Amino acid sequence: MKLIKVIFAMAVISMITFSCNETKKGVQKDVQDAVEASEEAISEAVDVAADATNDAVEAAGEVIDSVKADAEKAVDSAKVMADSAVKKCEGKCSEDGKSCDGSCKA
Repeated sequence: MKLIKVIFAMAVISMITFSCNETKKGVQKDVQDAVEASEEAISEAVDVAADATNDAVEAAGEVIDSVKADAEKAVDSAKVMADSAVKKCEGKCSEDGKSCDGSCKA
């Protein structure tokens, strides 16, 4: 009878051990699958963020170029206006160095 109990106990322990190992393998597989899925999702998110950053940098470059062109036009316009104002004053000033309306110097 003792021999039967020992054999039965060994069989139960073996079944439990085998069952735990199978469960452990299943959990490890699930965890591994979850980690792989997370890696793929992170990689894809990084790619999307990099593309968005590149697009933003390109757009900022275009804005900077546009602002630079506008600033250059404004500077050129200011130079033309200044040259024009000087030309208007030349030859119209009285002996004291002021124009008839007193707005400029020769």
